[in-house]
Amino acid sequence: MGQLVSQAGDSITHMAVIWLMLDLTGSPSLTGFIAFAATVPALIFGLFAGVLADHYRRRNLMLISDIARFFLILLIPLLYIFNVLTPAWLAMIIFVAASFGTLFNPARDAIIPEIVNHQQLLKVNALLQSTGYMAYFVGLFGAGLLLNAMGVVNLFFLDAGTFMVSFIMIFLISYKRPDHREINFESRHLTELKKGLRYVTKEDSRLFWIILITALNNLFIMGPAVVGTPLLIKEVWDGSGQDFAYIQSSYGIGMLIATVFVFRLADKYKKGTWLMLGLIYDGITFIPLFWVGRLDFDPFWLTLTIIFIHSLGIPFIQVTRTTLIHSIVPGKMQGRVFSMINLAVIGVMSISVALTGIAAEYISPRIIFLFIGIGASLSGILGISMKRIRTAD
Repeated sequence: MGQLVSQAGDSITHMAVIWLMLDLTGSPSLTGFIAFAATVPALIFGLFAGVLADHYRRRNLMLISDIARFFLILLIPLLYIFNVLTPAWLAMIIFVAASFGTLFNPARDAIIPEIVNHQQLLKVNALLQSTGYMAYFVGLFGAGLLLNAMGVVNLFFLDAGTFMVSFIMIFLISYKRPDHREINFESRHLTELKKGLRYVTKEDSRLFWIILITALNNLFIMGPAVVGTPLLIKEVWDGSGQDFAYIQSSYGIGMLIATVFVFRLADKYKKGTWLMLGLIYDGITFIPLFWVGRLDFDPFWLTLTIIFIHSLGIPFIQVTRTTLIHSIVPGKMQGRVFSMINLAVIGVMSISVALTGIAAEYISPRIIFLFIGIGASLSGILGISMKRIRTAD
C-alpha cells in the first residue's frame, strides 16, 4: 500500500521536474542536467546504501528515506510561491531528495526474503512490481488530468503527501528479523563494500555479468527514455506537459499487463533467459520512434502506441532479475547486490541523461532513439550468448 501511493507520487515528480525545467529554460542540456541531478546520487552513494541495508534494520532505512523526501519535495512548491525557485535550487533539492532515495530500494528489495516464504518469491515480486506499475499509471494519468487545473508546480504538493502516506504504511510493518547484524570495529562500511564487490566478481561471476549487461543496457536506454521523450514531444508536434504525462502513463498499463504473463511464464523457463530476452526487446521496441512525425500517423498516438509496446518487455527484466538475485544470493549479501543493480540502473542513468541532453542540442531525438535502440538490444544479445547467464535460475 505504501508503494502504491508513494510510487504514484514519484511518477508525478519524475514527469513534473523534467517538464518544469524544460518550461523554465527551454534547454535540452539543462533538462538533461536536472535528470542527472535526480539520478547521480545512485552513482555516488548507491553502493554504500547497500552496505547499510545489510547492517541496519531495513524498515528504519525506508522510514528515514520517506520522511526526508517528504520535507524536501515540499520545498519545491513553497519556494516557487515565494518566487525564489531557480533551476539551481530545483536541481539541488532533487539531488538531496534522490540521495535519501538511494536508501529505499536496496532496503525494500532485501527485506522481502525476510518476510516471504522462498517458494512465493516470484509471485510476491510480481505482485510488488505490478503495484508499482499501477502506481506509475495512476500517478501520470492523474497528473495529466490535473495539470491544467493545478499547474505543474502544485503537483509537488501531491508528491510530498505520498511520501508521508508511505512512511505511515511502512511504520505499520511488524516482523521479527531473522538475525541482527551489528556494526563493530572490524566491520567498517568500506570493508563490507569490498566484500560485496569481491562476492560478485570472484565468488559468483554470473552476478558480475548481469550487473555489467544491465549497466550497458541502461546506458543506452535510460537517457532517451527520460530526456529524449519530452524533447521528441516538443520537437515533433509542439506537445504539452499533458501529452507527456499521458504518453508516460502508458508505461504503467503495458507493464501491468505484461506482469500477468511473467507470473504465468517465468517459472517455466530459466530466469536468465527471460532477463536477456527482455533486454533485447527493450532496445528493439525503441527503434520505431525514429519514424514519429515521418509517417502519416498522428504523432501523439503513434508515440503512445510505441511506448506501450515497449513497456510490455520491462517486467520480464525487472521481476525476473529481482527474483533471480533472491534465488542465488545469500540474504546477508542481498542489500549490497541490490545496491549494485540500483547503481547499474539509476546510477548509469545519470550518465545517460547527461549525454542525451548534450547530444540533443545537435542531433534530433528521433536519431538518438534509432541508435540507442540498436545498442541496447546488442547488450541483451551479448548476455544470451553466454551459457552461464542464459541458464541462471
